[in-house]
Amino acid sequence: MFIRQTSTKHKKSNTTYIKHQLVESYRTDKGPRQRVIMELGTLTLPKSYWRKLAAELESRLAGQESLFAADATIVEAADTAMKHYHFVQTKAQEKQQRHEQRELVTVDLQSVSSSEHRSLGPELVAHAFWERLELNQILQDCGLSAKQQALAQAVVIGRLVAPSSDLASWNWLRNQTALVELLPVDLSNICKNAVYEIADILLAQKDRIEKALRNQEALLFPSQTTLFLYDLTNTYFGGQCKNNTLAKRGKSKEQRADRPLVTLALVVDQRGFPIFSRIYGGNQSEPQTLPEILEHFHIPEEPHLFAQEQPTIVMDRGIATKETIQLLKSCGYPYLVVERRAVEKEYVQEFEQVKTTFEPICHDSTSGTVYVKKLPWENGSRVLCLSTGREQKEQAIDALKEERFLQDLGRLQASVAKGNIQLAEKVGERVSRLKERYPSIASHYDIVLQLDDSRKKVTTVTYSMKESRAKRHTLTGCYVIETSHRDLAATDIWRLYTTLTQVEEAFRSIKTDLGMRPVYHQQKRRTEGHLFISVLAYHLLICIEKTLIEQDDQRRWSTVCKALSTHQRSTIIITDDQDQIHHIRVSSTPESAHQEIYRLLNVKDPLKRKHKVVAKRL
Repeated sequence: MFIRQTSTKHKKSNTTYIKHQLVESYRTDKGPRQRVIMELGTLTLPKSYWRKLAAELESRLAGQESLFAADATIVEAADTAMKHYHFVQTKAQEKQQRHEQRELVTVDLQSVSSSEHRSLGPELVAHAFWERLELNQILQDCGLSAKQQALAQAVVIGRLVAPSSDLASWNWLRNQTALVELLPVDLSNICKNAVYEIADILLAQKDRIEKALRNQEALLFPSQTTLFLYDLTNTYFGGQCKNNTLAKRGKSKEQRADRPLVTLALVVDQRGFPIFSRIYGGNQSEPQTLPEILEHFHIPEEPHLFAQEQPTIVMDRGIATKETIQLLKSCGYPYLVVERRAVEKEYVQEFEQVKTTFEPICHDSTSGTVYVKKLPWENGSRVLCLSTGREQKEQAIDALKEERFLQDLGRLQASVAKGNIQLAEKVGERVSRLKERYPSIASHYDIVLQLDDSRKKVTTVTYSMKESRAKRHTLTGCYVIETSHRDLAATDIWRLYTTLTQVEEAFRSIKTDLGMRPVYHQQKRRTEGHLFISVLAYHLLICIEKTLIEQDDQRRWSTVCKALSTHQRSTIIITDDQDQIHHIRVSSTPESAHQEIYRLLNVKDPLKRKHKVVAKRL
C-alpha cells in the first residue's frame, strides 16, 4: 500500500484542494489495478513519512502489531486516520442495514397528520436513574408486585417531572406522559385510588427503602461520609385538615401562619444525598427531634455509614440548644453547631477588633469577606465569625425596622400631643403593640410616659436609645460556631459549617422542584405518604444533578427538565395508495440540546418504532 496525493480545482473560485488517499495495488486479468482503501483528508506530515504511515495503516488494517515502536508523529496520524475509517465503516453498515430493513409504501402526503403527543425527554432521564438505583429490585425485596413496582415508579417520576397533587399526577400519567410506554406493566387504565394506595405501601416500607437507597448511592457515588447535616422545615396544608393529627399551628418558615403546618426532618451527607427523613406535626419543637434521629443513626449492621469514624453532626441554631449539645457529647458524636442563644454577646471585645485580630477568608460576592478567629472552649473549640455580606444584610434590615419603629412611635407622640389618645391604659397598649411588632429594635429603646397629676392621662411620650444599641451594631453579622474538633483550623471549621447549605438546598428542591407544597391530604398516613414520595423523587434529582456536576455541568434539574420537555413521542397517521390507514408510534429525533444532556447522563431511548394498520378508508 502507498499514499497518493490528488488535487482538484474549483472552477468558480479557482481554488485548488489537495487530499490524500491510502491506495492498494492488485492484479487482474486485464493487468494491474489500484483501489482506494482509506480517505486520509489533507495530511500535514512531510512526504518522507508517507511510506511509514502507509505501513502502519496496513498493519492495523490487517490486525497485526509491529515489533518496533513507531514514531509518535506517525502513531498520532494513524490514530486519526483509523478513527475516521471506523466512523465511515460504521455509517456504511448502518446505511446498509437501513436499506435491508426499510418498508416502502406509496402514501398520500395530504393525509399525513399526528396525534397523542406525550412528553418523553425528562421521563427518559428519570427512568434511567430509577434503574441505576435499582429501585425495582429494592421494591421487590420489600414485597411489592411487578404492577406495584411500575406504579411506584410512575408516581415518583411524576413527582419529579410534573410535581403536583396526587390527583393531578394521575391525570398526567393518563394524558400527558410517555412514561407508561417505558414501564413493563400497562398502567393506562389504573384508577386514581391506586395512586393514593401505592404511597401507603411505600410508606410502610420507608426505613427499608431509605436504607437500600443509601447503599446504592454509596456504590454509584463513592465517598467517605464525614458529615451528617440535620435540619427541619415545614410546609402548609391546602385546607383546615381538622382530622389530620399532623396538621398543627406553628411558626411557618414560609410566612403562612394562616394555615396548619406539617414538619419534615431531613438528614443529608456533605454532598446532599439523603440519609434519613422523618415527618412530624407542624408544631414540633426542633430540639426535641434530635434524640430520635441519633437513635436511628446507631445501627451497627450499617457499616458504610460509619466506615472509619463517626461523622460530625452539623446543625443550625434552630436545633442547637445547650441540652442538644450535651446530648451529642454524651453520645460521643463529634458536632459542629451555631447555638440557639446569642453566644456572640460574650465576645463583644473580640468582635470590636475583628479587622486586626481575625483571619480573613475571601468568599464570594454574596457573602463578601468572612473573618474568623478560633478560641479554645472546654473540650473543643469556638470560632468567632463575621460575614461582611451578612453584616450589610442585617444592617439594612435593622435600619428599615428602626425607621418604621420610630415612625410609628412618632405617630403615637403626635396622637398624644393632639389629645386623640391620652388614657394611660390605652397609650400603654399602643406601646406594647409597638414592642410586639418590633421586638429586636424596641428592646434597645427606653419609652417613657409622662402622666398628669391625676396619674390617669399621658401628657407626653418620650424615648431614648440604650447603650445596647451600639453593642448590637458591633455584633451585626457576627455568629459563633461551636465544635468538638480541636485540631481543625478556623477556616476549615467555617467551611464545614457552610455545608449546611446542602440540606437547605435539599429543602428548596423538595418544596419548589418537587411540589411538596401545599399538602391537600386530610389524613395522617396520606400526608406522610405524600411527603415520602417527594423524598424519593429527591433521591433521583440529587443523583441526576451530581452526575451532571461530575461532567462539569452545573445545571439544576428544573433547567434540564425544561430543556428536555420538547423531546416527545407521537403517533404519525398516514394513508397509503390502498386507502389503508397506518399509525406509526415514534419518538421525535432529539435536538442538539437533548443529545448533549443524554450524552452527559449516558441516557438512551429504549423505545422502538411501532407500526400498525388500524383501518381502511372508505
